[in-house]
Amino acid sequence: MKTGKTKEDRKKKWDNFWYYYKYHVLIGAFALFCIITFAKDMLEKVSYDYEIGFLGNYSMVEEDKRKIEEWFTENAKDLNKDGEVHVQINDYFIPSEGDKGYDPQMVMAGQTKFTVDVQSATSMVYFVSEKSYEKFKEMEVFPEDESQLIEVKNCKAFKELGSPASLQDMYITMRILPEVADNEKGEEAQKYYEESEKLVKKFIGE
Repeated sequence: MKTGKTKEDRKKKWDNFWYYYKYHVLIGAFALFCIITFAKDMLEKVSYDYEIGFLGNYSMVEEDKRKIEEWFTENAKDLNKDGEVHVQINDYFIPSEGDKGYDPQMVMAGQTKFTVDVQSATSMVYFVSEKSYEKFKEMEVFPEDESQLIEVKNCKAFKELGSPASLQDMYITMRILPEVADNEKGEEAQKYYEESEKLVKKFIGE
């Protein structure tokens, strides 16, 4: 006499299990997927030593962005001591009404990203258009002393990079160092500012 379960019995058992526990299985699978995705993102996330803002009426050409990031990477210091130098250009496309490519939604998105950058002091160095400089220096983002606003086309690195078109009409400047209540974070911000300033001087050719 056969005592083993038939294929039909196993199917009924599985159908019964799935009927009562399918939502538990689906929720568990989704949770596992989220955990794996989060862990993967954290492992692959790059820790940038420097971030540099690009604030103009047009968006930066991707090839120019790559060249500029490479230049800063080669000339920068490993701030976070992870054995590598990583630099990222943050492109804030904020055209004025009437400019080519003006789109209210794009402007809002650019302004939001730029505001977060300013508040968190993510970028200490900025490539800015003259119009953007005038607009945001009144908000005490950039220094009022226009001698600190340097035309990029007159900088040594601009020529070394092959005169990238994206920087042709731009200026380079430091943002005003924000006050930080936390002493430890304040020291980190000060160090970040000083090392960023050294990079700007190299870029200019001083």
